[in-house]
Amino acid sequence: MAEKEEKEKDLREEAREIFRKFYERSKDIQKATTETVKEITEKTLKGAQPTKEKLKEITEGIAQGIQEATTRMGGRFEGVLKSLQDLTSKASSSLKEILTGVKEGFEEVTKEERSRECVRFVTERRSITYFDPKKEVTEDLVKEIINLATTAPSGWNLQPWEVVVVMSREKKKRLMEICYNQRKVLDAGANIVIIANTKAHEEHLDRVLDSWIELGYISQRQKKKLMEDILSGWQSPEKRKRKAIRDSALFAMNIMILARMYGLETHPIEGFDEAKLKRFLGISKDRIVPMIISLGYPDQSKKLLPRAYRFSFEEIGQIV
Repeated sequence: MAEKEEKEKDLREEAREIFRKFYERSKDIQKATTETVKEITEKTLKGAQPTKEKLKEITEGIAQGIQEATTRMGGRFEGVLKSLQDLTSKASSSLKEILTGVKEGFEEVTKEERSRECVRFVTERRSITYFDPKKEVTEDLVKEIINLATTAPSGWNLQPWEVVVVMSREKKKRLMEICYNQRKVLDAGANIVIIANTKAHEEHLDRVLDSWIELGYISQRQKKKLMEDILSGWQSPEKRKRKAIRDSALFAMNIMILARMYGLETHPIEGFDEAKLKRFLGISKDRIVPMIISLGYPDQSKKLLPRAYRFSFEEIGQIV
């Protein structure tokens, strides 16, 4: 019995290793492949163990599917196909272990890949000064990025941010003048004006706390006291301003990293006449504009210079 269990464990480990390699070679089809293996696994493991004949059909089907993909993708799967064929030839009644190993391997590599991708998007983000004016950014893409960016943290989840997205060429011309004629404002596909709402405690708190009650974070009885505590922290004009700008900046950083994920580039702008900007866009006096984010596709004819010097932890930090 122990020998059989050890053999099945080896098969599972082989399967996991194969699909680690598979991921490295075929990153652009990860999602489709993951869903396919998940479906095969769920269908196979749902009922009783298949007969030998059925096992052969399943393993041959997997091999055939990868063979077809090999033809379409120009040979990218040849190594994977050979390894899988070697593995499935040992399968007999151990297909369950193989497919379980495949599934576990996908889950492990997917997690590793997500981590690497996260680091890549953060480190590849640059402040680009030149955009391709001929490549438009769609409204739907801008909305998607902003909707995802709202997952940024904020004190008491008050989310004291708002945006105005300037996309029409006519309005971008006016915005460029307000930004002291910075050309990137005109060439960018969109300019996202980040607005810090210093009245978020008044305008958002009731709705936020009601959602907490609905989700079970707090009881109705606790709402009144919590509301008083939160509002007291927003009484000072200076604190209110600091809270709104801080949280809006976290939101803005999310936008820039997400834009990079979607193949776009960004540039945060602090050089603008805020009074003129507020009149132009109808932004009320109790709002603050910490920055504008120009967003678009880079002009490929321009050369991006290496990243400028960044201070290391040894220069800026200490552990106490």
